[in-house]
Amino acid sequence: MEEYKTYIFERSKKKARKRLVYNGTIILAILVILYLTLVGVLGIGVTIIGAISLIVTLLKMKNYDDKYMGITAYGDRGAQFIITENSFKLGDSILPFKELEGLTIYVDEYAGMSREVYGIHHGGNNEIKFSHKGQPYQLNYIINNKADFQRVEKLVEKIEETYQ
Repeated sequence: MEEYKTYIFERSKKKARKRLVYNGTIILAILVILYLTLVGVLGIGVTIIGAISLIVTLLKMKNYDDKYMGITAYGDRGAQFIITENSFKLGDSILPFKELEGLTIYVDEYAGMSREVYGIHHGGNNEIKFSHKGQPYQLNYIINNKADFQRVEKLVEKIEETYQ
C-alpha cells in the first residue's frame, strides 16, 4: 500500500513577522541603492555597476537564505502525519477516508520549488480539509522535494478516484 510520511506544518506568527522584516529590509536596501544611484549621490560611472552588483548580491543572499532556512523560517514541524490510500494517520489516530465528509486534498508546493516571480516555496502550503463527526478540520502538511511532490500527486489521484 502506497503511503507518504510527513509532518503537519504549524505556522508561527512570530517567525512570519521576522521574515517580513527581513524581506522588507532587503527591499528597502535595494530601493535606497536605486534612489542614490538615480539621484547621483554616489557618482555615475562606477555607481551603476556597483548598484547592480549590490542588488544582485542582496537578491542572491535572500534566495540562499530562503533555501537554507526552508520551512523553519515560517513555522515548525508538528506531529507526524501519514497519508495512505485508505486513511490519514495523525499520531495514534487513524482516520479512514470513508468516515470523512468533504475531503479535499491540495498538493500545491514542495520545499525549493521556484515561485512565479522570485524566490522559492517552503513546502508547507499543502492543505487538507475535511469534516469528521461534524467537526471541520484544516491541516497544512509539508512536502520536502519534487520527487515527493510527484508521489503525493499520484497518491491523491488514487484517493480521489476511490473516494469521490
